[in-house]
Amino acid sequence: MWVRSLGIFQVLELKAYDQLLRLRLNEGRDPRLVVVEATEPDIQKYGGFPLPDATLAQVIDRLEQHQPRVIGLDIFRPVVDGHPELISHFQNNNHLIAICAAKEAHNPDKSTYSPPPGLPEDRLGFSDAVNDNDAIRRRHLLFIQPDKDDPCTTEFSFSARIALYYLKEVKHIEATTLSKDEIKIDKTIFKRLQTNTGAYKNLDNRGFQIILNYRASRDVAQRVSFSQVLEGKVAPDLVKNKIILIGVTGQSSGDFVFTPYSANKRPYQPMPGVLIQAHGISQILSAVLDGRPLLWVWSQWGEAFWLWGWSLLGGVIVWRCQGILSLAVATGVIIVILHIVCFGFLTHGGWVPLVPSALALVATSGVRLLYKNSPNYHQFYKSQ
Repeated sequence: MWVRSLGIFQVLELKAYDQLLRLRLNEGRDPRLVVVEATEPDIQKYGGFPLPDATLAQVIDRLEQHQPRVIGLDIFRPVVDGHPELISHFQNNNHLIAICAAKEAHNPDKSTYSPPPGLPEDRLGFSDAVNDNDAIRRRHLLFIQPDKDDPCTTEFSFSARIALYYLKEVKHIEATTLSKDEIKIDKTIFKRLQTNTGAYKNLDNRGFQIILNYRASRDVAQRVSFSQVLEGKVAPDLVKNKIILIGVTGQSSGDFVFTPYSANKRPYQPMPGVLIQAHGISQILSAVLDGRPLLWVWSQWGEAFWLWGWSLLGGVIVWRCQGILSLAVATGVIIVILHIVCFGFLTHGGWVPLVPSALALVATSGVRLLYKNSPNYHQFYKSQ
């Protein structure tokens, strides 16, 4: 526990966590979401990157014909080049939500983006996110407190704004702040990550962060291209009453992030930002409407008892096993069982210590074995 508190195991624990995530059974797409993506061929076909205002306006117009519940525009648009239809959408389309990027006092070199012109604050979400030291995104930033002089004035992340809009419109559900560390949406309580949470030690937990529980599926949502929308090849039922996310997945955008699933692809592939936004929205909706568990960890005391139990088991194995071979086999079997138990917890939302438990088991077994084979041990039993 002391070594773990120093963060020495954090890298190994996060990699083990990623591996367990990738083992989960396929959950299928979230039927409430549709991602409208600008692929690289779309970018080349419709005017290059950044995409022209006229193209975005046409895509939104086509989608509006099929009555979506809400449209999220995950494309920065701080300036509109005088295109009246797009400006009108920003000013008058009450179910269009767009993004901005906030300032960070500790990071003056960070790129910031103002909101689209004419867009009210209640239809705005920030795009800012947090990655771990290995550049993998495992956390979900829901809310921040923006600076007073920040043009990105919203407290809501893009994903939280869309999810809460959908819940209010469809189910008449609104969020309630219980404390600075807890927010309640219907019967589901979202708890803010603390500086020491599970494998995380001395975490930078500014804002309201939770662990991002990715949807275990090849695609988080149905995906259609700009070309399909503009050429009238999208069925109206695919769009009606759905959450529509508009974003860029072509390489020109550079909006790609590594995730726990990146290592499962060859070559090592990041995920487009708009799909990560979809995972964040799906996590909130699935937790509130479907009872899908949010990821949780035990308290420090709970984890201490867990590690003590596996350490004790390591001592028992050495005590009961007579030879090195039987000890090695028994230890291997117990470590496999430990993996299975930890995976079982994760499928129910529990992120419990795997790497420290395995190390505690092996370390105790090793110490007990050394003592068992020491001269003092044998001399003690001869004297009895």
